[in-house]
Amino acid sequence: MKLSSSSQIEELARFKTHPYQATSFYLNTDKSQQTLKAINAASKALINQAKKQLEEKNLSPEIKNSLQSDLEKISQFCQKKLSPLKSPGLAIFSCSGLNYWLDMELPHGPRNRIIMDFDFYTRPLTAVLERFKKMCVLLINRKEAKWYEVYLGEIKLIDSLESNVPKQVKKGGFEGYESKKIERHIEAHLLEHFKKSAEKTFELLKHNQFDWLLVGCDDEFYSQLESLFHSYVRERLKGRIKARIDTPESKILKECSEFEEQLKRAEEEELVGKFIDELERGGLAIAGLADTLRKINSFEAQALLITHNFSHPGRVCPKCHSVYLNEEICLLCQAKTEPVADIVDEAVEVAFTRGMPVYHTTPPTRLKRYGNIGAFLKYKITS
Repeated sequence: MKLSSSSQIEELARFKTHPYQATSFYLNTDKSQQTLKAINAASKALINQAKKQLEEKNLSPEIKNSLQSDLEKISQFCQKKLSPLKSPGLAIFSCSGLNYWLDMELPHGPRNRIIMDFDFYTRPLTAVLERFKKMCVLLINRKEAKWYEVYLGEIKLIDSLESNVPKQVKKGGFEGYESKKIERHIEAHLLEHFKKSAEKTFELLKHNQFDWLLVGCDDEFYSQLESLFHSYVRERLKGRIKARIDTPESKILKECSEFEEQLKRAEEEELVGKFIDELERGGLAIAGLADTLRKINSFEAQALLITHNFSHPGRVCPKCHSVYLNEEICLLCQAKTEPVADIVDEAVEVAFTRGMPVYHTTPPTRLKRYGNIGAFLKYKITS
């Protein structure tokens, strides 16, 4: 099964595993960035760590047996399925006590983790969906128009239109009079074709809630077509592509994916640039893991920036959920903190809980020079 919509996440979130606990497993399986050997090693390390943690937990035999069974099933799945798996990410949700199992292919590599809790951990799925833009692609010529949806690495035709526009003819008639009359007739039909296409684009964008619009057409038509777009459509118009009406879907998808990657890269670079400017002039920004965690604890952070898959061990307060790099005693409530394998993941979870935006930047990124993590702040730092 592939992650394709927020409804899948909502269904998982609604599923209740009481009286048992749920196991949520996330693995980065992007073979363009790492070897299969490294992916296998990461999955085994995750499962072995989870088994050790489970042994130390004070749980009823029924709950513990269910979780042990989850881990064993996940281990067997990884042994058999990781080699042929083509997707860059994998998520598994299991509750053996209720005979529940769901494995899901992800279009983007998540942070490696296993969460055993009373509900399925779905926040990483939301983060994956937020990385991808839902694109509408309009391909149009003199007589035809086609609309495609491109989302999460897949493409599908959603609508088409064919208009009765007369063919262009050679000039003729006394002093060109007849020729001009024919040209006006053709132009009227062509304009009507573009108007219908513009109206249909508006309807599709509103109904399907597309983020971006890409257009493929000849240069001679583009300016006229663009002028007919509703302001709602123009706000989502991101640019032009080379694809045309007869371009195979596989090539359209490839071009759109490359376009999306370029735009995301540009947006990330702009955001990182804004962050660095703010940081270096002593404005509303902080960098580095320890300082960022401190600002999260004090509720001064308003948005996080993280290099994708950056991780680091740390400590969490079990009482007030404050996050630390090294503190063994919570500075806020004086409770003894507990070690965690990835404090960055804990910080992201706190951010999600507070409704705080989290922006993941794709390496290589200038954010690395600043500790791979930082935050925009609500208030200016005072000395």
